[in-house]
Amino acid sequence: MKRVPLEQRIKPFDQHLLNSILDNDYAALLICNKRYVIKAVSIDPVVSSNLLLGEEIENILPPELLNNTQRRAIVKLPKLGVDKEFVLSTHKLTAGESFADQILTLQTLPNLNLATPAFKDAVKDYKETILQNSPIFIYVLDYQQQIFSEGLNNYSKLLGYSKDEIMGMPNGVYSFIHPDDLSVVEEQERQLRHSEDRTVVPAEFRLQHKSGEWFWIQVHSTIYSRDSDGEPLIEIGSIHKMDKDHEAELALQQKDKYYRTLVENSYDCILMYDKNGIVTYISPSVTRVTGYTDEDLLGKTLEGFVYEDDREDASVNLRYVAENPGASSVVERRIRHKNGDILWIESRLANHLDDPDIQGVTINFHVITGRKESEEKIHRLANFDSLTGLANRNLLQSCLLRDIENCQAKESALAFMYIDLDRFKQINDTLGHATGDDLLVAVTEFMKKCIRSGDTLARVGGDEFAVILPNIETDEAQAVAERLLRYLKSPIKVGTHRVQTSASIGISMFPDHSDNAEDLFRFADMAMYSAKAERNQVQFYKRKYSQQESKRRMIEKKLKVAIAERHLHLFYQPRVDIHTGKIRSVEALCRWDDEESGSIPPNIFIPIAEETGLIHELSQLVMEMVCQQLVDWHNTGIDVPIAFNLSVKDLKYFDLVHNLRDTINHYGVSGNMLEVEITESAAMTDVINTVKVLKQLKQFGIKLSIDDFGKGYSSLAYLSQLPVDNLKIDKYFVSRLSPNFKDHMVNLNIIRTIISLAQSLGLNTVAEGIETPNQYNTLKSLGCHMGQGIFFYHPMPATQLSKLLHREARLARNTINQ
Repeated sequence: MKRVPLEQRIKPFDQHLLNSILDNDYAALLICNKRYVIKAVSIDPVVSSNLLLGEEIENILPPELLNNTQRRAIVKLPKLGVDKEFVLSTHKLTAGESFADQILTLQTLPNLNLATPAFKDAVKDYKETILQNSPIFIYVLDYQQQIFSEGLNNYSKLLGYSKDEIMGMPNGVYSFIHPDDLSVVEEQERQLRHSEDRTVVPAEFRLQHKSGEWFWIQVHSTIYSRDSDGEPLIEIGSIHKMDKDHEAELALQQKDKYYRTLVENSYDCILMYDKNGIVTYISPSVTRVTGYTDEDLLGKTLEGFVYEDDREDASVNLRYVAENPGASSVVERRIRHKNGDILWIESRLANHLDDPDIQGVTINFHVITGRKESEEKIHRLANFDSLTGLANRNLLQSCLLRDIENCQAKESALAFMYIDLDRFKQINDTLGHATGDDLLVAVTEFMKKCIRSGDTLARVGGDEFAVILPNIETDEAQAVAERLLRYLKSPIKVGTHRVQTSASIGISMFPDHSDNAEDLFRFADMAMYSAKAERNQVQFYKRKYSQQESKRRMIEKKLKVAIAERHLHLFYQPRVDIHTGKIRSVEALCRWDDEESGSIPPNIFIPIAEETGLIHELSQLVMEMVCQQLVDWHNTGIDVPIAFNLSVKDLKYFDLVHNLRDTINHYGVSGNMLEVEITESAAMTDVINTVKVLKQLKQFGIKLSIDDFGKGYSSLAYLSQLPVDNLKIDKYFVSRLSPNFKDHMVNLNIIRTIISLAQSLGLNTVAEGIETPNQYNTLKSLGCHMGQGIFFYHPMPATQLSKLLHREARLARNTINQ
C-alpha cells in the first residue's frame, strides 16, 4: 500500500475559482511568500500583474498590516507609483504547510459612477445653460496696439461702446478695468510672460459699462506668439461675463444636481444614520439591491436589516464609528434581503457627524455574495475531502495543533488514531472503484456515530482515516477503536454488494508519547503498520517502533549505496523435474552482505526498496547480473534458464520493457533463457496493465511464472488472460502436507485443485519449499511437474552451482554413452 507522506504542500488553487473572485469583486489577488509577491492575478490595469509580481511585501503593506495588528486597511501604493486608493486585505496561511505565506487582495474603493447617463446629461445641461445665458467669446490681443484683432465686436457689445470708441481709448481694451483690479490683470500678465507656450492662466476682474455700471468678467488667456526675446506679441483667450450672486446660486444648484445624480445612479448602496443609530437617508440603489424602501428603513435602526447571527457584532461596530469623530471602518457582513435571502456585503463606514453639511455616519456598501461563495469553494477544496466531506490532512494538522494546545491548558490527555482499511485495494479491483467509494462513504457515516461532537474525523489517504480524541484516557481510546473494529468485521451493504473488510488501527497519546503534533502523527502511523502485520488489530505506539524506523532509514541509506556500487550478489536455487530429478532451471535470489551489519535478509531490504522506489534500480541490477551469469555459464558449456522476480511496482514502471530489451541486447543472451516471476497479488493488482506488459515480455521469448499461487486472490477469468507458462504453488500449502497438521487434507485438496487448474490451462506447476520425502512423494503422485526446496538443493553461489551443473552434464553424457 502506498503511504502518504506526512508533509504535504498546498495544492495550487483552481484558476477558475481565482478568476471568479476577480470577476465578483477584486482588482488584484496576490500570493506571497515571507518577502515577495510570487503570483499576481489582476483585472485592474492600474495595478497590473507585471507591476505587482516580485514586489517586496513592505512596499505594499502599511505598518498596521505588517505588524499584524489589523487585517484590512485603506491604502495607496506610492512606492509602486500608484495614487489610486484600494482596500487591502491580508489572509495568512498556516506556517510550514506551503511555499506561500499569505494571500493579499486589493479592492477598488467604492466610488461614485461619473459615467452615468444622468451625470453626462447634467454636464450637457450645464454647458447649454452657460452658452445660452452668458456672452462667452474668443479674443485675439495685439500686445503692441493693446487692441483686439478678433473679438472686438463682441467686446464692444459687452461694454456698450462702439468699436471706434474703444480703438480711440488711450489704453485700448485695458481702459475699462476697475482701478482696484489692475493688480489682478498685472499678475495675470506676469504669469503669462513667464509661462510655457499654450499654458492657460485665468483671472477675474471688473469692467465698467458705458452706463457707468461695473460688472465681473472671467478671462482665460494664453500666449500664442512671442518675439525673439520671448516677450509676448499675441495673446488668445476667452471672456465670460459673470453675475457673482447668480453664479454662486447656479453653482450651488448645479453641485446639488451633480451629486444627487451620482448618488442616485451609483452602483454602490449608500445609507446614512445619525448619532442615535436612526437611518436618515438611503439611496435608490439600496432598494434595488435589498428590496427595502424608504418606508421600511427611514426613521428606524438597522437591527432588522442585519442577519441575525451578525447583529451583535454589527451593533458594536455601528456604535464605535458613531461615537468616535472621524472614525472609519471596512467590514464584511451578512444582511437579509426583504424576501428573506441572505446577502454578503462589504461596507465602508465613515463618521461625518461633525460636518455641518452632512451630520451623519455614511455607509457605502456593495454585495459580495458571489465572492464569498468562491472563497467558500476554495476553503472546502483546501480543507475538506471531496468524497466523504471529512477534514483532509491539511485541516487535520491544524485541528491537532489546536487540540494539543487546549489539552495542555487543561492538563488532559489526547489520543490520535490512525486507521487503515484492510483489503480495500482488492475490493476496488474486483468490485470497481464506484463500490470502493461507496464503501468509504458508508464507513465514514459509521465512524461519525462512534465519536463525540468535539472530536475530529479526517480522511488522510485513499483508505486511511484519522481521528483526534481530545480530553480522553487510554482505556477510553481503546474502547472507541475496538468499537470500530467490531463494526468493520461485519459485512457492510454497499449498493447491491455485501462487502466485508476490517481495519488496522494505531494510536499515539499526548502527552505520554509526545507533545509534538508531527510526532503524534508519525507515531500513530508506525503503530498502525505494526497492527497491519496481523490485521484487524489495535496497537498503541511503543518506543521500539521508533527504533525500528531508525533502523529502516539506516538500511535505506545503505541500500542506495549498495545498489549504486553493485555490492549485492546472487544465489541460485535449482528447480528439479520431480519425475527425473534433473535440473530444469534455476531461480536467482538476491543477497546482500553489509560490512557493518552483516547479512541483511531479502524480506527486510526488498520491502524497503519497494517503499522508497529503489526497487526499479534493484531489479535492473538483478537483470544485468542474471544476463552476465548466462554469458559466463554459456562460455563454459552450461546453458540453463534463470528465473528472477519482478515486483508489482516494476510492472507499473513505464520503462521496464525498454530496459529489459536493452539489457538482453547488450549481453547478447536469448530471451528463452530467462524466466520472469511475479506474485499472484502483483498480477491481479492491475490486470489490464499486467496483461499488456507480460505480452510484451513474451515477444522476447521470456517464460513467465505466477509465484506464490493460491496465497493471493485470483479470478479465474483474469488468470486465463495472463500469458504465463508456470504456476508456482506457495510453500505454505506444501509445508502443511504432513499428517501432523490438522488441515493437511485441506491443503492436499488445494494443491490438487491448483495442479488440475494448471493442467486445464496448459500450464506447468512448480512446488516451492519441498523439505521432506513425504512432501516430495505426495506432489509427485499428484502430477506436479517441478519442485524447488532444500529436499533437492539449498540456494548456492554461482561457482558452487557451476560445479553441480558440470557434474550433472557429465553424468548425462555417460548415461547416453552407455
